[in-house]
Amino acid sequence: MPVRVRAVFGVLLLLGLFSTRPAQAQVTPPQLIQLNPFLTQQARFTNVQYNIYPSGLDLAVPLIETGNIMAGPLAVHPHFGIAQSYTDNVFRTDTTFGGRRPDWYQTLAPGLQLQLPFLSRYKLVADYRSNLERYNRDSSQDVDDYTFATNLIAEYPGGLSVKLLEELRNGHDYRGAATATGVAEPNKFFNTSYGGEVQLASQTFVRARFKSIRWEFIGPNAGPRDGTSFGDINTRNRLEHYASLAVGGRVAPKSYVFLEGWTSRQLYEINKELDSTVYVMSLGSTWEATGKTTGNFAMGWQGRHMDRPSAGTRGSGTFSSLYFNGYVTWKPQEQTQVNWGIYRRTNETVLGGTRYFISTGTTLDVGHSFTEKWRGTLQLVYDHDTYSDPITAEGKTAQRKDNYVTLGAGLWYQIQPWLGTRATYTYGERLSVFNSVQYVSSVIMLSAQAQF
Repeated sequence: MPVRVRAVFGVLLLLGLFSTRPAQAQVTPPQLIQLNPFLTQQARFTNVQYNIYPSGLDLAVPLIETGNIMAGPLAVHPHFGIAQSYTDNVFRTDTTFGGRRPDWYQTLAPGLQLQLPFLSRYKLVADYRSNLERYNRDSSQDVDDYTFATNLIAEYPGGLSVKLLEELRNGHDYRGAATATGVAEPNKFFNTSYGGEVQLASQTFVRARFKSIRWEFIGPNAGPRDGTSFGDINTRNRLEHYASLAVGGRVAPKSYVFLEGWTSRQLYEINKELDSTVYVMSLGSTWEATGKTTGNFAMGWQGRHMDRPSAGTRGSGTFSSLYFNGYVTWKPQEQTQVNWGIYRRTNETVLGGTRYFISTGTTLDVGHSFTEKWRGTLQLVYDHDTYSDPITAEGKTAQRKDNYVTLGAGLWYQIQPWLGTRATYTYGERLSVFNSVQYVSSVIMLSAQAQF
């Protein structure tokens, strides 16, 4: 373990062991975070998490609720995470094609959240999070991810609320993902996002949302903008617009049923044959029926229409299929929490000769607090990807279908209310009809995080 990592670990642990706990402080078990199916190599801490990708119609910055640093009305929440990890397959390659290469890597995750309530019904949130990875043997895999977001939240009488979001994000395609094409280095990108939401949740439920996300690819894999050679800029740079409208009503004190329609528009800067529109109509519900269960679920029909159906194989046809998306949190007892999610959606493709791929999957996270400070977790994720068109590779022509399996287990120890540690093991596997893209990987991770 490098000297700088050992030093930071030591400082955090000493501060936690010898600091005095305030008399009124309680150790609140951290909430489980839904596990992304593919992020087996990214550090996951006991509380504050980092998401590499921007998400569709999500317009809320996760609020940090614990901590008591105040500057007048301003709540200040600094946090810092550090992790030491080992993977036996850093490039997520198949053993037969190129071999597997192990490596150690360190993660630093400094962050800061500011919350300023004003005029009794408004709150302004400024949030900075980061994910800085450094590899021992393969420094070409180093990444500097960060997100800076501002969120304005307004709560009015009668159940009316308004949210505004602006976000800047520097990220990368993680190794083993369906969109990862980089060989020497990961694919890297920069996002600018903005959007808004207006919601009325009283006896009637009405919600309108809009969000725009711009993707600009950077780094060695970006390539030239003039299209003289292959690269991320001339294949993946794009602007995405999302809009939705939901109308429904209350069926219980904290439960609503609604009909929602939403659409997204993908406008590519250069690769115009992939311009398309996605549309979804679904019947959904959100509920908090008891103190033990909360969740949301939507099911309906989705379609994708390509703008240029005569532009060749990649620009032909229209897709339509079943759509669903849901997430349930269940607390059967105070010490146990279960998160279960399911989804089916269309995605951007980077595979030549295809227009999109469909992901169908489920996630299951289980956490149990053995004592006030000790907590165990288990994760299971399954994801199935089906690509739109047959491709030719490895001497055969077939429709590519991939299956991702992720299994994980972790042990958390909350040294102090503001300091936690975590040890995890994660197994990841991709099975495919094409042998060259299959892989298995294991990651062992030890992390610590302080949050104030």
